[in-house]
Amino acid sequence: MNEIFKIRPNGFEDMKKQLIIKSVPTLLLSMTFGIAIVFFNSKEKEDVLDVLPFMIPICLFALGYGLYKGLKRQKMLFESYKLIFSENNVVREQVNTPIINIQFSDIQSITKDKKGGYVIKGKSAVETILIPAQIDNYENLEILCNQIKPIEEFQQPKFDEKYRIPFVLLTLCCMAIVYVSDNKILVGVSALIVSGMLISSFIKIRKNKNIDNKTKRSSYYSLLVLVSVLIVTIMKIISK
Repeated sequence: MNEIFKIRPNGFEDMKKQLIIKSVPTLLLSMTFGIAIVFFNSKEKEDVLDVLPFMIPICLFALGYGLYKGLKRQKMLFESYKLIFSENNVVREQVNTPIINIQFSDIQSITKDKKGGYVIKGKSAVETILIPAQIDNYENLEILCNQIKPIEEFQQPKFDEKYRIPFVLLTLCCMAIVYVSDNKILVGVSALIVSGMLISSFIKIRKNKNIDNKTKRSSYYSLLVLVSVLIVTIMKIISK
């Protein structure tokens, strides 16, 4: 047995809308909090208000351009997706992304989600293959998966996945408190929360084999944010 599955033609169009819906609110929230931090930290708030008519369009253009480039890269990654079933194992290949190779004997479960995608779990969380619903020869894939291991019903997403937006809001709020507030206790607690969130996110991204190498490299920027938060926090705590 040696079967290869790829993404069906124009399959990315189904994903594009979902990616936009997920990305735009987060980007707008980040921009809003960034502008708010600049405004409240400024001594001359009128000067900030004067430049807002110029600052907002520039920020929106930057976000739009970033979203365009991001979607273009995601399309390239998505369309390079390849799933290979051999005699004893299943392999997921994708450009600029670590290869995942799971022996049939190591497969713990095969789950089908509500959108029609599949999740093949190996011995560890790192060894997990995500199969999008836009895969070609979908019916053959389902038959093949059932032959390897009975497909299970959809399971509830993990806590951090289910409440992703609230976690983002919490992180942004705590970050704003660190930069704006002068209350040492509030700043300290907020810094701890932000630090925990950033470190946890960084570790998950670095370990996840379903995330491409460029995104993994970009995750190092979160460490710069972490350093900035810690420096501001220390300066505020030791100040009289």
